[in-house]
Amino acid sequence: METLAVFHILKNGGTTLVNRYRTNSTFAYQRVAQELVFNFRQPNQYKVLIEDCKDQKVSLIIGHGVSFDLDKHLQNPVKYATILRDPVRRIMSAYNYFKLEIINVHSCITDIDFTTWIINCSRLHPTPVYAQYQKFSNEQCLRIDYGRKIDTVYEQELYDQAIENIQKLDHMFFMEDNYLKQFDKVAKQYDLKPNLSISYEHNTKFNLSQHGIDYVNYEELTDVEKQLVKETTTKDIEFYNYCKEHFA
Repeated sequence: METLAVFHILKNGGTTLVNRYRTNSTFAYQRVAQELVFNFRQPNQYKVLIEDCKDQKVSLIIGHGVSFDLDKHLQNPVKYATILRDPVRRIMSAYNYFKLEIINVHSCITDIDFTTWIINCSRLHPTPVYAQYQKFSNEQCLRIDYGRKIDTVYEQELYDQAIENIQKLDHMFFMEDNYLKQFDKVAKQYDLKPNLSISYEHNTKFNLSQHGIDYVNYEELTDVEKQLVKETTTKDIEFYNYCKEHFA
């Protein structure tokens, strides 16, 4: 038996996959690198330290804590996968989700404007937002000179590392290309069954509306804000297009 491990990149549909497959007995959630959570969000949920997982039967792992060293800790050979999303759509989703997180985590409404958020998005809690390619290099803020510009030299270094590391992936899915249908086909090879009633999670637009907050779309941004989006996502768009060409 092989194990499929999925790198969950923020705002790329990973939560939907978790809830779609978490009732499989061989599913494990990996929020952090040090542990796996079995029977996730079920009455008999339990955690196992990653170094103690050799005897665990696991066919699917999804989470932000997935890394390429899982082979060291599991008895099965590991295949790796991830989901990518159009970078501009993703950055807009992340901004709106940040406002929802502030409500859910801190029970207050933020009036943070888009410019302030995007300049600081990779160092703001509850969840910093990095470029997708940084999941495969280093998740670190790239803005320098008081946020005026991006460190393009370090950005290129991280990008090159990411291009090298993604060659280790066995499957890549694209959120805009009916990724659930594509993932289900692959998951079947691992004897995994989806909960077909789960098709979409994190309805940020609806949840924000319940608090009287409008969802902000890219088309509503000012020219200055759109320029910031371009600066922030240029390298990620290059990464996305590279992956589309080589993995689609």
